[in-house]
Amino acid sequence: MKKECSGKRFGTKAIWAGTHHIEGSVVTPIFNSSTYELTDDIYQGWKEGAQHTLLYSRISSVNSEAVSSKVAILEAAEDGEMFDSGMSAISTTLLALLSNGDHMVGSADMYGGAYGLITEEFPRFGIEATMADIRDPASYEAAIKNNTKLLYVETITNPVLKVCDLEAMAAIAKKHNLIAICDNTFASPWACNPIAMGFDLVIHSASKYLGGHSDLIGGLVVGNKQLISDIFSKKITMGGAADPHMCYLLERGIRTLHVRMPTHAQNAAELARRLDVHPMIESVNHCSLPDYPDYEVAQRIIPKGSGMLSYVVKGGNEAALHYLRRLEFVFEATSLGGVESLAECPFNTSHMFMPEEVRTELGIVPGFVRMSVGIEDVEDLWEDMDQALKATKTFINS
Repeated sequence: MKKECSGKRFGTKAIWAGTHHIEGSVVTPIFNSSTYELTDDIYQGWKEGAQHTLLYSRISSVNSEAVSSKVAILEAAEDGEMFDSGMSAISTTLLALLSNGDHMVGSADMYGGAYGLITEEFPRFGIEATMADIRDPASYEAAIKNNTKLLYVETITNPVLKVCDLEAMAAIAKKHNLIAICDNTFASPWACNPIAMGFDLVIHSASKYLGGHSDLIGGLVVGNKQLISDIFSKKITMGGAADPHMCYLLERGIRTLHVRMPTHAQNAAELARRLDVHPMIESVNHCSLPDYPDYEVAQRIIPKGSGMLSYVVKGGNEAALHYLRRLEFVFEATSLGGVESLAECPFNTSHMFMPEEVRTELGIVPGFVRMSVGIEDVEDLWEDMDQALKATKTFINS
């Protein structure tokens, strides 16, 4: 039995939507079964394509069905599929929709793994891509060719945190009869619903805000039912099945998404305000700052704010690394979206293999730090960051 959540508000959906109350359980139990009994209903589901059929756990499981249903409802999507990682969701989605001779439009600002897939691997399959300016929808439209099949954007880019005008991008895709795909990982369904703005598909790295506790790896794609069906068929052959244990943790994490996200966003906005006037900081990227280039767009697209923050430490990369290593409890680590604050330098992590000139052009300049602001007390966060910046000033002046 599942609770009927149509018409309910976000917090209620986050807790109850998709949950399988088996034998009266409050939460979906972990089902460690690799296979399921073949019944007449299962055979019929198999004949119809096997999607959402409890046949074999490489296809679907009780736990993957619960969590994909929950996220589809939170994103106001028709359907959804669960994957074993965000990168698996991205690669399976794109390879399901693109073939030899096709073209797509993306941006060099996208997640480093997606950038590598599109620029290094796709040419081997005869798939062409043009990189446009995520801040300029007109540049996306100008890049469209006769063989263009889809437009790919991110709500908030990694790591410069540019905010995409999703409404304008969706309108361009519709005008040219293209599939519009948005990676909504950095915003979460709490902050933004791209489907409501006209997108066909939304991708999430579930490892981030959805999971929320830095203890799982997973991915999702939700959206148009027919497109999800096409993606599902490729998921079977590409093998990106999600583990029931991971799905259980993910569903548990999503149940507190609406409670965690306001604190992430409020803490990040307060730290951005303080960093903006700190003598050791050259610049700050956060959608709450009135002088940020994407401030006006952000008020329409992500008015609730963002827990992601980036800034440039004076003194270059050596100073930025010194700053990170003087932090006492803000953890130097990759990934984001957990309850704890994490910070890293993209030049030696997510964007290590991106050419330096491309990084610089995107805004990933020497001294650049990306920070996933957690839900700790903001005063403790600031005291830690301020003492590390003061120590770094002494270091660069010595």
